[in-house]
Amino acid sequence: MQLTLVTLKEHHDEIRNTFNYRSPEPLKGTNNKIKAIKRASFSFHSFFRFRTRVLYTLRIQTKKSSNH
Repeated sequence: MQLTLVTLKEHHDEIRNTFNYRSPEPLKGTNNKIKAIKRASFSFHSFFRFRTRVLYTLRIQTKKSSNH
C-alpha cells in the first residue's frame, strides 16, 4: 500500500492533468500508437527498451531524464 501511495504522489501532476481532458480522444490516439509500437517491436527482449521507444516516440520526458 505504501508503494501505491508513493507512486501516486510522484505522478500527481500527470494524474491531475488527465482529468482536464473531457474527451478521451487524445488518450485513444496515444494507446493506438503504443499498440502499433508493441506490434512492430515484438523482438525487444527488455521492457526498458520498449518503454524507452514509447517515450521517445511520444516525446515524453520523464522526471529522471529531464534532470540530467
